Amino acid sequence: MFEILKETDKGRTGQLSLNHGVVTTPVYMPVATRGAIRVAPLNELEQLGYGLILNNTYHLVLRPGLEVLERIGGTHRFMGWDKNVLTDSGGFQIYSLKHSMKIRNNGLEFRSPIDGTKFFFTPEFVAQAQNIIGSDIAMQLDVCLGYPARESEAKKAMDVTIRWGERFLSVEPLQGQKRFGIVQGGFSKRLRRESAVLTASLPFDGFAIGGLSVGEPEELMYELTYEVLDALPKQAPKYMMGVGDPVQIVELACMGIDMFDCVQPTRHARHGWVYSWQDGPQVIVRGKHKFDFRPLEYQPQYTYGYLHHLFKAGEPLGLFIATVENLSYMADLMQKLRAAIEGGSVDSLKKEIRYQWRKRIIGE
Repeated sequence: MFEILKETDKGRTGQLSLNHGVVTTPVYMPVATRGAIRVAPLNELEQLGYGLILNNTYHLVLRPGLEVLERIGGTHRFMGWDKNVLTDSGGFQIYSLKHSMKIRNNGLEFRSPIDGTKFFFTPEFVAQAQNIIGSDIAMQLDVCLGYPARESEAKKAMDVTIRWGERFLSVEPLQGQKRFGIVQGGFSKRLRRESAVLTASLPFDGFAIGGLSVGEPEELMYELTYEVLDALPKQAPKYMMGVGDPVQIVELACMGIDMFDCVQPTRHARHGWVYSWQDGPQVIVRGKHKFDFRPLEYQPQYTYGYLHHLFKAGEPLGLFIATVENLSYMADLMQKLRAAIEGGSVDSLKKEIRYQWRKRIIGE
């Protein structure tokens, strides 16, 4: 399933062999939560070289519903996407419904924010739902906590997540489907390591780190990640959930993380942030771009001034152009990261990315 192509003290490159093609790592997965990238059709992603995107089980169960997906034959046919799909279980989204969510021993009980319908997600149901969805990579149901969290809460969430991982694996997967366990443990190094050891004892195909990048200090995230990676099997793919900041992606890839996902690049685009290698991220609605007729880096037929006009005028085309630009940047970033690992130039890339994303924005 996963082949390490090159391993160094500054990260590794590899290949994930999945039902809908081979994916090179480190890889960033665009987030198509409800089966779509907002304002950008999926054929644009294919043209940019993406071979793995993310859907969310929770959202697809709520709408359009499993009956629709089962009738059409899964999310690939539903979306018109013939590449790979990883589905998150929805534990994080359910936890965010704090006032209408209850953690039971058997699963998560909550009410739909759409119409108030009561749902009960068990580990077995989540596995079966992802089979109906047709996931190439299916994630176990987990309990995710925010920051900060008491160690007693983190211990309880970790124990529940381990039990749910065992139950998740009791359901027969689709042929060729890969299944990942999720390491929890809150913000305790001891619990993180314990969770990693226990999760690694289960026959998962890969391992994700959940419950980080939720507001904790950046250095703490790195420290906890190190504890987890040290306890997980080297050969398995490692997935850091919810990280899309380019500086953090490069740092974590250097530690041995293979997979990333985050809504940040597309959300930034919708709020007028345009990614650039030459100038760092640009806030396109600022007045300085009104007469800025330089071409965009990945869509040179458009200028910064034109994109500024589209955002000021409320034209939807601006959202599309900015989204494609940012996803182009992310695809390019991952290609450069893989090349840097292969060629031994990671330190140079780290320096460049940190300058773009820290010094230019916050004057670090």
